Amino acid sequence: MRWETICFDLDNTLFSHEDAFEKAIRFCFDCILKEKNLIEKINSTDLFSIFKKNCDLYWDDYEKGDITPKEYRRKRFLMTAEQFDLPFNAHDADKFHDQYYNVVDDFSEPYPYLYSLMSTLAEASVKMGIITNGTVDTQYNKIKKLSLNDWISDDFVFISEEVNVAKPNRAIFDLAKSKLGSKEKCLFIGDSWEHDVVGSIEAGWDSIFLNTRKEEPSSKHQPIEICSTLQEVAEIIYKENNLKG
Repeated sequence: MRWETICFDLDNTLFSHEDAFEKAIRFCFDCILKEKNLIEKINSTDLFSIFKKNCDLYWDDYEKGDITPKEYRRKRFLMTAEQFDLPFNAHDADKFHDQYYNVVDDFSEPYPYLYSLMSTLAEASVKMGIITNGTVDTQYNKIKKLSLNDWISDDFVFISEEVNVAKPNRAIFDLAKSKLGSKEKCLFIGDSWEHDVVGSIEAGWDSIFLNTRKEEPSSKHQPIEICSTLQEVAEIIYKENNLKG
């Protein structure tokens, strides 16, 4: 068996965060439009299109720490409202995002082949874990919604907010390897080149790049393989670990 320990990223690796994000944001827009009797004025599809552009517009400022998470959330919401002349304020922005975080996990649907892969690895006694950046409550809610605890213990879930270190810092990979009791080469699967591929390889892991978002590699690091679906990932793991899926 080539890999006795395999860890996964969560968002856009085991489920489509992009799909869940859009569905949850549109749901929240529908709710606030109904609440303020504006549902006839604009639809959530048009709102989401501009909202997503504002997410991307202010993301670099958030990543660099120039604005706080709350400021980032307010900016993307209020700038969207301004474009459509909607009478929303900062309180509305906060309420909107509180609702989003409460419901987003309800829209999380597993990628095809996820449960088959989990079951096959568990039956082969492969140690499994999740290494993800994000907030504790949000990520655990997604894990619960996806029923991942059927195969992966909370002891082997490593969330950046909880362990105080984030990918691509090798410390989070070292922590996971230590907690899982892994001495041989480990495998990590993720959808972010910088956070998942570069981070895991620099930490001494093998890596599979699950490129669900059509991201261009930004360094010369060499993953084991670049895949576009979780089924492709599973087929590689089965072959290298001599497993039957």
